[in-house]
Amino acid sequence: MSGNAFDTDDDRGCADAENHSHEGVHAERTGIGCETVTCRTLVRLVQGQEYPQATTDLRYDSAEPFSVGLEFNVGTDRSVEWTFGRELLVSGLRRLSGLGDVQIWPSRIRGAELVFISLHSGDSTDLVAAPAIVIKAFLERTLAVVPLGEETRYLDIQSATAQLLNET
Repeated sequence: MSGNAFDTDDDRGCADAENHSHEGVHAERTGIGCETVTCRTLVRLVQGQEYPQATTDLRYDSAEPFSVGLEFNVGTDRSVEWTFGRELLVSGLRRLSGLGDVQIWPSRIRGAELVFISLHSGDSTDLVAAPAIVIKAFLERTLAVVPLGEETRYLDIQSATAQLLNET
Protein backbone atom coordinates (compact mmCIF):
# COMPACT_ATOMS: atom_id res chain seq x y z
CA MET A 1 0.00 0.00 0.00
CA SER A 2 1.24 3.49 -0.74
CA GLY A 3 2.14 6.13 1.85
CA ASN A 4 -1.45 7.38 2.09
CA ALA A 5 -3.15 5.42 4.88
CA PHE A 6 -6.48 5.87 3.11
CA ASP A 7 -5.33 4.92 -0.38
CA THR A 8 -7.87 2.32 -1.50
CA ASP A 9 -6.17 1.17 -4.71
CA ASP A 10 -5.45 -2.23 -3.15
CA ASP A 11 -8.68 -2.39 -1.14
CA ARG A 12 -11.28 -2.65 -3.86
CA GLY A 13 -12.95 -5.64 -2.24
CA CYS A 14 -16.39 -6.04 -3.74
CA ALA A 15 -15.93 -3.78 -6.70
CA ASP A 16 -13.38 -3.22 -9.40
CA ALA A 17 -12.63 0.50 -9.53
CA GLU A 18 -12.03 0.44 -13.29
CA ASN A 19 -15.34 -0.99 -14.46
CA HIS A 20 -17.56 -0.95 -11.37
CA SER A 21 -18.23 -4.69 -11.61
CA HIS A 22 -19.71 -6.62 -8.75
CA GLU A 23 -16.85 -9.07 -8.28
CA GLY A 24 -16.82 -10.12 -4.66
CA VAL A 25 -20.46 -9.23 -4.07
CA HIS A 26 -22.26 -12.52 -3.76
CA ALA A 27 -25.98 -13.19 -3.84
CA GLU A 28 -27.49 -16.43 -2.65
CA ARG A 29 -31.06 -17.69 -2.42
CA THR A 30 -31.71 -18.74 1.18
CA GLY A 31 -35.31 -19.86 0.88
CA ILE A 32 -38.51 -19.20 -0.99
CA GLY A 33 -38.34 -15.57 -2.07
CA CYS A 34 -35.30 -14.88 0.14
CA GLU A 35 -31.93 -13.73 -1.10
CA THR A 36 -28.76 -12.80 0.78
CA VAL A 37 -26.08 -10.41 -0.50
CA THR A 38 -22.62 -10.56 1.05
CA CYS A 39 -19.40 -8.64 0.49
CA ARG A 40 -16.00 -9.14 2.08
CA THR A 41 -13.53 -6.26 1.94
CA LEU A 42 -10.80 -4.50 3.90
CA VAL A 43 -11.51 -1.30 5.81
CA ARG A 44 -9.35 0.99 7.93
CA LEU A 45 -10.01 1.50 11.62
CA VAL A 46 -9.25 5.06 12.68
CA GLN A 47 -7.48 4.90 16.04
CA GLY A 48 -5.62 8.13 16.71
CA GLN A 49 -2.69 8.25 14.29
CA GLU A 50 -2.99 4.52 13.53
CA TYR A 51 -5.09 3.10 10.68
CA PRO A 52 -5.00 -0.70 10.97
CA GLN A 53 -6.84 -2.78 8.38
CA ALA A 54 -9.70 -5.06 9.34
CA THR A 55 -11.51 -7.66 7.28
CA THR A 56 -15.15 -6.72 7.00
CA ASP A 57 -18.25 -8.58 5.88
CA LEU A 58 -21.27 -6.62 4.73
CA ARG A 59 -24.51 -8.63 4.68
CA TYR A 60 -28.01 -8.05 3.46
CA ASP A 61 -30.91 -10.51 3.73
CA SER A 62 -34.19 -9.85 1.91
CA ALA A 63 -35.97 -11.56 4.84
CA GLU A 64 -34.88 -8.52 6.91
CA PRO A 65 -35.20 -5.93 4.14
CA PHE A 66 -34.69 -2.76 6.19
CA SER A 67 -31.28 -3.62 7.65
CA VAL A 68 -27.69 -4.42 6.74
CA GLY A 69 -25.11 -6.16 8.87
CA LEU A 70 -21.49 -5.15 9.32
CA GLU A 71 -19.08 -7.62 10.90
CA PHE A 72 -15.40 -6.98 11.22
CA ASN A 73 -12.45 -8.78 12.71
CA VAL A 74 -10.05 -6.55 14.58
CA GLY A 75 -7.11 -8.93 14.55
CA THR A 76 -8.37 -11.13 17.35
CA ASP A 77 -10.40 -14.31 17.58
CA ARG A 78 -13.46 -12.18 18.24
CA SER A 79 -15.59 -10.44 15.62
CA VAL A 80 -17.59 -7.28 16.18
CA GLU A 81 -21.07 -7.20 14.66
CA TRP A 82 -23.39 -4.26 14.01
CA THR A 83 -26.82 -4.06 12.38
CA PHE A 84 -28.28 -0.79 11.13
CA GLY A 85 -30.69 0.55 8.52
CA ARG A 86 -29.90 0.03 4.86
CA GLU A 87 -31.42 3.42 4.10
CA LEU A 88 -28.95 4.98 6.56
CA LEU A 89 -26.08 3.48 4.56
CA VAL A 90 -27.60 4.72 1.28
CA SER A 91 -28.04 8.22 2.70
CA GLY A 92 -24.52 8.19 4.19
CA LEU A 93 -23.05 7.95 0.68
CA ARG A 94 -24.28 11.51 0.03
CA ARG A 95 -24.25 13.33 3.38
CA LEU A 96 -23.82 12.96 7.14
CA SER A 97 -26.61 10.64 8.24
CA GLY A 98 -27.73 9.05 11.45
CA LEU A 99 -28.23 9.98 15.06
CA GLY A 100 -27.08 8.13 18.11
CA ASP A 101 -25.11 4.89 17.87
CA VAL A 102 -24.44 4.85 14.11
CA GLN A 103 -23.45 7.79 11.92
CA ILE A 104 -22.28 7.56 8.30
CA TRP A 105 -20.83 10.20 5.98
CA PRO A 106 -18.85 10.49 2.74
CA SER A 107 -15.37 12.00 2.54
CA ARG A 108 -12.46 12.40 0.19
CA ILE A 109 -8.93 12.15 1.55
CA ARG A 110 -6.03 12.69 -0.85
CA GLY A 111 -8.15 11.63 -3.79
CA ALA A 112 -9.60 8.53 -2.14
CA GLU A 113 -13.40 8.45 -1.91
CA LEU A 114 -14.36 7.01 1.45
CA VAL A 115 -17.37 6.30 3.59
CA PHE A 116 -16.86 6.78 7.31
CA ILE A 117 -19.00 4.74 9.71
CA SER A 118 -18.98 5.79 13.37
CA LEU A 119 -20.16 3.06 15.76
CA HIS A 120 -20.87 4.12 19.34
CA SER A 121 -21.44 1.64 22.17
CA GLY A 122 -21.28 2.55 25.84
CA ASP A 123 -18.10 4.55 26.46
CA SER A 124 -16.39 3.60 23.21
CA THR A 125 -16.67 4.79 19.65
CA ASP A 126 -15.11 3.01 16.69
CA LEU A 127 -14.54 4.79 13.41
CA VAL A 128 -14.33 2.73 10.22
CA ALA A 129 -13.17 4.09 6.84
CA ALA A 130 -14.38 2.01 3.89
CA PRO A 131 -13.77 2.52 0.16
CA ALA A 132 -16.89 4.24 -1.22
CA ILE A 133 -16.80 2.15 -4.39
CA VAL A 134 -17.16 -1.03 -2.32
CA ILE A 135 -20.12 0.33 -0.36
CA LYS A 136 -21.76 1.51 -3.61
CA ALA A 137 -21.33 -1.90 -5.29
CA PHE A 138 -22.77 -3.68 -2.26
CA LEU A 139 -25.75 -1.32 -2.09
CA GLU A 140 -26.42 -1.57 -5.83
CA ARG A 141 -26.73 -5.32 -5.46
CA THR A 142 -29.04 -5.05 -2.41
CA LEU A 143 -31.22 -2.56 -4.28
CA ALA A 144 -31.48 -5.01 -7.19
CA VAL A 145 -32.77 -7.62 -4.71
CA VAL A 146 -35.14 -5.28 -2.82
CA PRO A 147 -35.63 -1.74 -4.20
CA LEU A 148 -35.97 1.13 -1.72
CA GLY A 149 -39.60 1.67 -0.82
CA GLU A 150 -40.56 -1.96 -1.49
CA GLU A 151 -39.19 -3.47 1.72
CA THR A 152 -42.60 -4.19 3.25
CA ARG A 153 -43.40 -6.52 0.35
CA TYR A 154 -40.60 -8.79 1.58
CA LEU A 155 -41.61 -8.91 5.24
CA ASP A 156 -43.19 -12.16 6.39
CA ILE A 157 -45.85 -10.57 8.61
CA GLN A 158 -47.83 -13.80 9.04
CA SER A 159 -44.86 -15.74 10.45
CA ALA A 160 -43.89 -12.85 12.73
CA THR A 161 -47.46 -12.53 14.02
CA ALA A 162 -47.74 -16.29 14.60
CA GLN A 163 -44.43 -16.29 16.45
CA LEU A 164 -45.53 -13.42 18.69
CA LEU A 165 -48.86 -15.11 19.46
CA ASN A 166 -47.12 -18.38 20.33
CA GLU A 167 -44.73 -16.65 22.73
CA THR A 168 -47.47 -15.00 24.80
